[in-house]
Amino acid sequence: MLPLDPKAAAEWLNERAKGTNIEARGTRFLEVSRERAVAELAFRPDLSQLTGLFHGGVILSLADETATACSLAATMPDGVWDPAKFPLTIQLSANLIRNTNAGKLIAEAVPVHTGRTSMVVQTTVRDEQERIIAIVTATLLVLQRG
Repeated sequence: MLPLDPKAAAEWLNERAKGTNIEARGTRFLEVSRERAVAELAFRPDLSQLTGLFHGGVILSLADETATACSLAATMPDGVWDPAKFPLTIQLSANLIRNTNAGKLIAEAVPVHTGRTSMVVQTTVRDEQERIIAIVTATLLVLQRG
């Protein structure tokens, strides 16, 4: 059951992410609702590229996970977990604006379009000084699979 309270929903997702790539990289969901999702990721050397800054793929993964969390809340508004409604990212468009090798990245995802079978979510990734690191737009597909 996906809780309806944004902080409880985030904790539920953090528990569900145990043992996954999400947990291995250290992504932590802070708030999840159909209006927005927020997640954070602390810098570690193993998340860096050769120059010692966050790897671009790590930044994109954080943005994608946060967009998916926001989409989950929209596709399952009654809180009932239904894997057949899990939104799948089918397109990511990213502008990597700057980078860092300290502190945390904070991602905030907000829906731009919520349709019956697709969603578009924009995620802004910032550093702890609130400087924009990346702006990522995700298109997600929601299918009734089964």
